[in-house]
Amino acid sequence: MSETWLYDEHPAMFRAHPFLFILLLISVVGIVAIGVWWVLRKGERLALSDREVLLERGLLAKQRTEIALSSIRSVRITQTLGQRIFNVGNVELFSAGDMAEIAIKSMPRPDRIRAIAASRNLDLLPQR
Repeated sequence: MSETWLYDEHPAMFRAHPFLFILLLISVVGIVAIGVWWVLRKGERLALSDREVLLERGLLAKQRTEIALSSIRSVRITQTLGQRIFNVGNVELFSAGDMAEIAIKSMPRPDRIRAIAASRNLDLLPQR
């Protein structure tokens, strides 16, 4: 069954840490470090469809966490000044309790994640 994802991104590298990226780029060892960093970032994925949220971690061994979008109760986005400038942030999704079921750093366009979660939960609110 094919799923249409409304948001499907890997964590950002340059936009999340531009000064570190430039510093590593100008050094010879930095080119190898950027390659390792890139591989690690491609091993993480956050995807939102119209029904579920999927977090995948790992390249060889995979860890998958799936949560129904309708069960998301709260979205926490944390951004530093630099992250706000480049429109990235750390995202935590809560469905029940005090611990985040999904937490991922340096995601591009975090407000889109909040908007998708909020639009899917409008049906749960009581009508006045």
